[in-house]
Amino acid sequence: MLSKTSPESGSQQLPDHWISYFLLFAFASGSLAHLWPAILPVTRYTTDPLLLVINGLVLFAIYRRNQDNRLWYWLFAAYWLTFFTEVAGVMTGAVFGEYAYGATMRWQWLNVPFVIALNWAMLTLAGNQLALRITRNPWLAAALAGALLALYDVAIEPVAIALDYWNWASAEVPLQNYLAWAGVAFLISLPLQLLRIRFQSPVLIIYFFAQLVFFLILNLGL
Repeated sequence: MLSKTSPESGSQQLPDHWISYFLLFAFASGSLAHLWPAILPVTRYTTDPLLLVINGLVLFAIYRRNQDNRLWYWLFAAYWLTFFTEVAGVMTGAVFGEYAYGATMRWQWLNVPFVIALNWAMLTLAGNQLALRITRNPWLAAALAGALLALYDVAIEPVAIALDYWNWASAEVPLQNYLAWAGVAFLISLPLQLLRIRFQSPVLIIYFFAQLVFFLILNLGL
């Protein structure tokens, strides 16, 4: 017997499809734009608003699919924990190592861009969705998500430095940076896992891998 698709499920899929197409277009065109010297200055001015729009659309897709209000409480806590950890890191150099943000991301407070913590929270959601495909143990899933995010940062760092997102005092990115980010991701993943907050969405996976390919392409091209 053929299964019937309800109008609700059809209307659910339509925005997800369009958001997914937009994400693929945004990251594909963004990688090309960053490799085109003539328009690179323009792309740097659009970094903040574009990341805000992208993350906002992904959040919309997640909430629309899951309808779990606890997601907003988690996001509030995860955002500000990440943001003020960054503030402490920039001010003291004791968390991630000695570094400072550049001028590319202009919307900043306390020398930390607002959008960084949001982007990290969204990537953490994606890391947790991938981790749940491997294990349902909340502690192991949170730890695995932390490890995935640390590996993800390996792809981000060279591009971020080249585009003046941030700069390190040392010639090499310190190992401390990756360990600290794994720890931050683990901490904000734990409540997500222990409380079993509903957040999974196919859009989140596309966001994770489209952004990863964006950074991998720029690693080769810059």
